[in-house]
Amino acid sequence: MKCFILNRLRCHVALMLLAMGAVMALPGSAQAADDGRLSAIGGLSAAHMYTTYIAIGATADAFGNDVYETEQVQDIMSGMVGMIDTLKKQLLLVQENCEDKDDQRYIDDTIQVYNLLQEEARQLSTFAETRDITDHRAYEKARTTVWPRIEKLLGLD
Repeated sequence: MKCFILNRLRCHVALMLLAMGAVMALPGSAQAADDGRLSAIGGLSAAHMYTTYIAIGATADAFGNDVYETEQVQDIMSGMVGMIDTLKKQLLLVQENCEDKDDQRYIDDTIQVYNLLQEEARQLSTFAETRDITDHRAYEKARTTVWPRIEKLLGLD
């Protein structure tokens, strides 16, 4: 089972890297005028969304296997939510100076995914505190809601 999960993860990482490369290689007026900063922001945000999703899941698995205590899970999730708040503010600053509608839409979509990742992190933190089945279902709903959005945004679907 672990081998299957590891192979699936490697496949997803490879697909993500290909998608990021394809996005960064697209010709366009904004990219032609861009000195690489928007491409870097796009690639970094794509990688960060993906790894944040993986980190939340790994934390949930560690909690489920009694590796992390409630307080550890809550500290990790609180840190993630705070970092994402900072990133969303920075993306909005970038968007203010961005003229290309496609880039603006990508930033909007990225912020929406970050909102969903924050919800997933909050739900995991709540479940870690209560261990209630209802809160576990809320975490699972958040987890399964955000992944298709990440796949779509990164072109992994």
